[in-house]
Amino acid sequence: MLFNRKSPQAATETQRHAGASAARVAPASASPAAGAFTNKRDKRIADVPVSRLSTHASWQPAGNWSGIFELAVWLRLPQGTDHPLQLALRYTDQKGEKTVLVDICKPGTYKSALLNGSVTIEAQGRVRDMGLFLLGLPGDIPMGLEEWHFLPQLKRAV
Repeated sequence: MLFNRKSPQAATETQRHAGASAARVAPASASPAAGAFTNKRDKRIADVPVSRLSTHASWQPAGNWSGIFELAVWLRLPQGTDHPLQLALRYTDQKGEKTVLVDICKPGTYKSALLNGSVTIEAQGRVRDMGLFLLGLPGDIPMGLEEWHFLPQLKRAV
C-alpha cells in the first residue's frame, strides 16, 4: 500500500495548527487479501464503531457518500518516543481497505501527545470495519490510549 505521508518537517507545523486537514492516502487493493497490506508495525489503538458514521448529515446506508469528521486522540507515553507518531484512520468498504493519515508528531521526551485533524471518508457502499492506527511503530514503545473522539462536522438532524 502506498501512503502519501506528511513530511517530518510538517510535524512541527501540524502541532502548531490544530485541526489541519488530513492528507488523503491511496486505497489498498480490493482483493480478498486486502488485510495483508496492513503493516505488522501498525498498531490498532481503537475500534471505531461503524454506527458513528450514521451521525453525519451526508451518510447513506448504501451507495457512495463522503463526509468530513473531526478526530482526536490523546496518548500517554511514559518514556516518550524515539519514533514519529503517525495517526491514521483505516476503514474497509465494498471497494476494499482505505487508510487516511490524520496527524503526525515528531519524536520527543514528552509524556503525552495529542494527535488530531479533519478526515474525509469517501465510502463506496457499506463500511464494514473502522479503526484508529499508529503507523510504523516498533512493538517495544510503551503507550496507553487516554481518550479519543470521532465527530461529524455536519450532524444529521434529529
